[in-house]
Amino acid sequence: MNPVTGEYEIEIAGRSYTLRYDWAALAEVEAEHGESPNLFSAEVVASVASSGLKRRHPEMTKERIMELSPPLVPFAHAVQTALQWAYFGSEGIPASLADKKKETRAGLSRLIRSLFSRDSTRNSSGG
Repeated sequence: MNPVTGEYEIEIAGRSYTLRYDWAALAEVEAEHGESPNLFSAEVVASVASSGLKRRHPEMTKERIMELSPPLVPFAHAVQTALQWAYFGSEGIPASLADKKKETRAGLSRLIRSLFSRDSTRNSSGG
C-alpha cells in the first residue's frame, strides 16, 4: 500500500495491477452496490475491484476478473484494504468504527466456522 496515494498492488494470474479508489470509483461502487458492498460475493468483489482498477487497467472488467478467478479471500481483503484507505487515509479506521467492525468480524467468524463444520459433516457422511 502506498501511504501517500492509496495505491495497492495486487496480483491476478501472475500479473501485477494497481488498485486505487478515487472519488469517481467510490461513487461508482456506491451507486452499484450501496454503502456496504458484500465482499463475500465473488461477483460483487469483481465489480468493486474493476471500479478501483478502471483508471489504470480499463481492460480489467468485472467479467475479466471473474474469468481469471483470483483466490477470493485474499483478493477481497486487498479490495477492502484499498477501500478503507480511500475513506480513512493513512490514519486508518477511527476507534469507534473499529469496535463495530470487531463485533461484525466476530459474527463473520462464527458464520465461517459453521459453514466449515457443515461442510466437514457433509464430507464425512459421504454426501
